[in-house]
Amino acid sequence: MSQHQDYVEAGKVSEISNGQMKHVEINGKEIVIANLHGKFYAFAERCGHMNARLSHGNVNQNIVTCPFHAAKFDITSGKKIGEPVLELLPGMEPLPPTWQKYMESVGKEMSNIKTYDQETYEVKVVGDIVKIRA
Repeated sequence: MSQHQDYVEAGKVSEISNGQMKHVEINGKEIVIANLHGKFYAFAERCGHMNARLSHGNVNQNIVTCPFHAAKFDITSGKKIGEPVLELLPGMEPLPPTWQKYMESVGKEMSNIKTYDQETYEVKVVGDIVKIRA
């Protein structure tokens, strides 16, 4: 038995247009495939901060922004380049006092969660097939 995993078919080139992402599950791992100017990248789907799906985030050039607390990651390397943002948005209605206390305690806990780089996976394209080694 080889210690290296084989590449597994993860999608089709034609399914993922430039600047788009696709969620796949391979060998029990949730993975995002991203198309950046015709080159494909694969990285761990779940943000290390609060487990949100990065495939639901926004892509701007090579940066994906998490839809939950706006942590930012480089699609090409998986590197974290922006910490989560944990402030209330300006113009939000004030919460009732009991909710304010609750949200303050949740906010304190959330600020202690470390956010790391995303794991990346090797990608190769064969014809219209995107393959990942995961």
